[in-house]
Parts: sequence; C-alpha cells; structure tokens
Amino acid sequence: MHAKIFSALLGLAFSATAFAQVPPAGTFRQELLNSFDVSWSYSGEAGLERGGDLGDVSVQNVSASFSRDIKLGDITTLAVGGAASFNFIDADPGIPLPDRLGEVTFNAGILHHFSQRWIAAAYARPGWYGDMENFDGDAFTVPAIAMISFIQSPSLIWRVGVSVNPFSDNTVTPVIGVNWKFAEDWTFNIGFPRFGVTWKAYHALALYGAVSVQGGSYRITEDLGPAPRGGRLNNTYVDYREIRVGAGAGYNVTEKIKLTAEAGVMADRRFDFYDRGYKLKGDPAPYVTVAIACNF
Repeated sequence: MHAKIFSALLGLAFSATAFAQVPPAGTFRQELLNSFDVSWSYSGEAGLERGGDLGDVSVQNVSASFSRDIKLGDITTLAVGGAASFNFIDADPGIPLPDRLGEVTFNAGILHHFSQRWIAAAYARPGWYGDMENFDGDAFTVPAIAMISFIQSPSLIWRVGVSVNPFSDNTVTPVIGVNWKFAEDWTFNIGFPRFGVTWKAYHALALYGAVSVQGGSYRITEDLGPAPRGGRLNNTYVDYREIRVGAGAGYNVTEKIKLTAEAGVMADRRFDFYDRGYKLKGDPAPYVTVAIACNF
C-alpha cells in the first residue's frame, strides 16, 4: 500500500516540476519564516548548445532573504520580508548570455485558518527581475502564488494552488504539494521548487535527498546579439532553469542557527528567450550549495 502511495506522490512531484517555471522566494519557505538566510551555490562548467556546441558556461548564485510573521488574530497571520538573489554567469566568448540575472524584491503574504483542517495562503513578490542593467518599470513585476492546504492528519498535508509570473513563458502554472511523515523520523515532501525525502538522524541533524529547481524569469535589457527570427536579444525576457538531483544535510548549531550543505548533479540547464524563439540547452554538471539561517 505504501509503495503505491509513494509512486503516486512521485508522479505528482514530476508533474509539478514540469509545469512550474519559477521557484517562490526563499523568504516564504516555512522553515525560513522569522529568520535571516544567506546561501551560496555553484553549478559547474558544462557545454551549452543550440543545434551545435556553443561553448561552456557555469553559474554562481548568491542569495539573501529575511522574513517575519505578524499575528493579526488567532486565525490570520501576515508575513513580510525581502529578498535578493543574483546569478553570476561565466560563459565562453560568443555565447549570447548576460553576465548576471537577478532579483531584488519585497515579499508579503497572508495565511488564514478557515478551520483546523483547511488553510489558505497567498503571497506576492513585487520587485525588479532582470540583468541588473536598469532598475526601471520594464524590469518591475509582481509574481504571486495562492495555495490551499488540507491537513488530512498530523502526518499528511496536501496543498494545491496556482502561481502567476508575468515575465515567464508560462504565465499561470498549477502548484501541487504534499508533506507526508510516513515513519517516525522520515518525511516525504513535494513542494516546488524541491521534492524529496528527509531523515531526521537525531535532534540536531537531518539528512535528505531531493530534486530541486534553480532559476527564474528575467527582463533582458543588454543587447546580446541577433535573434534567429529577426530583431535582437534585448528588451525581451529569458526563462532560466536548472534541474538538480542531490543530497544534503541540515545541522542545527544552536536553537537559532542552522547550517545546510548540499551537493549533486545539475541534470539539465536551459536559457529560453521564448519571445525570440532562441533556446539554449546545457549538459549535466556537478553543483554544490551551502546556506545559513538565523532565526529571531
């Protein structure tokens, strides 16, 4: 019975990963509420192609976020915060990619308990998303997500919702989530941009294996060269995505400080200038991530 349930949940996870384009800001990951978080990630050098080899590219990401919740009553909570994330791209000469893609955002959300079993939440991330050449109105947008959670039991929670991102090729996408504690120290989780299995080795240490998505949708201002359908690769948008398969560990140094480290394989990398019909596909490469979260 458990094997059938696990197979069904795994199928849902792949569906969620296939449909969704942009991960929600780390500010609103449940474990980061009321905290300040800093992370660094590096996905290694790998070939990039479009009908032929164009050269190699690697990506380094630096992110920071903070958030806190404010009780508006017994059943309603307001979450506020901010985040900044920058992808620094090191590409061989001739590859039409900007030096960086990033976002600087303010984040706000509300969570409401309709009952002990039903919870609704909505979050918005207004801010600037682009190549960081200009912080103007063209680079400003408001991605948002709305979800409903159903607490079937203390060990099983279902979530369903919708994500909206005006800069993405897929402007509206479904979101599916499941949190299933199927054994004393084991949890299976589907929650974009990550799904996987976590084992609580002891009170301060958790080990996990996961499939995750790194990336976002950005406004391109810089002129990167001619587009295959005519025009040029500027004043347009790019969907950047990496699918990662890896394992990691989270260690609570104190009650308020948590360190996380993860490593694995970046299985797929894409840069899709969808308005210009120009998509770059990357080969697999290793990746590593380290992060620290400080609760307050």
